[in-house]
Amino acid sequence: MILTRNQMALTQACLDSIRRHTREPYELILVDNGSTDGTLDYLRSQPDVILIENGENKGFAKGCNQGFERSNGDYIMFLNNDTVVTENWMTHLLRALNEDPRIGMVGPVTNYSSGHQQISVGYTTMEGLESFSRQHQEIYAGIYNEVRRLVGFCLLTKRAVLEEVGLFDEIYGLGNYEDDDLSLRMLRSGYGMRVVLDSFIHHVGHATTQNELPDSNLSLLLQRNAAIATQKWGGNIHQIIYKPVLSVAGCLVVMNAENILRDTLASLTNDFEKIIVVDVGSTDATSEIARSYPIEFHSITEVNDKLHNTYSVFEEMKSEYVLWLYQGDVLSDKDVRLVRAMKFAAEGEPDMIAVDFGEGLNKNEYLAPIARRYLIKRDLAARKLSTVLFGITVETTS
Repeated sequence: MILTRNQMALTQACLDSIRRHTREPYELILVDNGSTDGTLDYLRSQPDVILIENGENKGFAKGCNQGFERSNGDYIMFLNNDTVVTENWMTHLLRALNEDPRIGMVGPVTNYSSGHQQISVGYTTMEGLESFSRQHQEIYAGIYNEVRRLVGFCLLTKRAVLEEVGLFDEIYGLGNYEDDDLSLRMLRSGYGMRVVLDSFIHHVGHATTQNELPDSNLSLLLQRNAAIATQKWGGNIHQIIYKPVLSVAGCLVVMNAENILRDTLASLTNDFEKIIVVDVGSTDATSEIARSYPIEFHSITEVNDKLHNTYSVFEEMKSEYVLWLYQGDVLSDKDVRLVRAMKFAAEGEPDMIAVDFGEGLNKNEYLAPIARRYLIKRDLAARKLSTVLFGITVETTS
């Protein structure tokens, strides 16, 4: 999906680079927002271009959404027309997007961008671009950074993800802040985002807005859209995007779970700061299985010191919250995304947060298929563990 409004030479360079450097099958959808410089005649003459003619400037979000509605692909690329792509650009973006089903959107590095994606470059002319890009890809092969925000000059996502989180919000008019808005919705849906270091794209930057708007009007547009974002989200959108998230440990109490423990532990990921398994008297291979995973394992067998051993599980834990899981729980990718979303979206410091997972969470045939689990504050979790295991009610004073 590429939007145009004049700047025909830049559009030509962009399309030429896509045709040279994209090995995957693709469709080109261009949305023209009222060009008057010959861009329309050029695009009409391109046999591989699907063209949407608006006749006026309907803005970035509206144009991208129009392109999406016209598209057929399983993957959706939003690309500015003032970009020049380089070798392997799409291949490496697709790899990073598909390595983990919980990743919702990826973007490349570039010479010009706000945020995490701008890098220092070693070329000063377009002739040096290809050589620089190849060297950069060799150095950073297979490397990406997890981020909370991606800039809209080049965004790759999946059709299914956009259908879930929604398209660009058209309240932002001509443009700016709609990519922040989409990034925030990705986070609140539990999707991660990546900057792909071995995908490099040259970006002119603000070519259309600087040509169409005086600096004063551009500044007013930025102020207006910042205010719109604040009203929509209830605060500064960038502060919300980068706010601290809850730290969460996963906790399991098990006994004689050798038949189901592997599936449970394999489904718990680095979205948890720590995994704690408490064994309460297994006579099978449960403890051996648990110790084969990178977790914290405790065996509580001392009947005379149950309370002390219970609390020792939490004494050194730095996580703010514990997610209580049942023996046999197996988290799907969607379940882990839900935990991510809860960690990000939680407000304040509630004692307990209900997490409603989907059906089929638990693989223990003897346990009722209850889909609700709880995030519990660390100190309360210690008391809950005492109660669950031993029927001990702990009174505390604040």
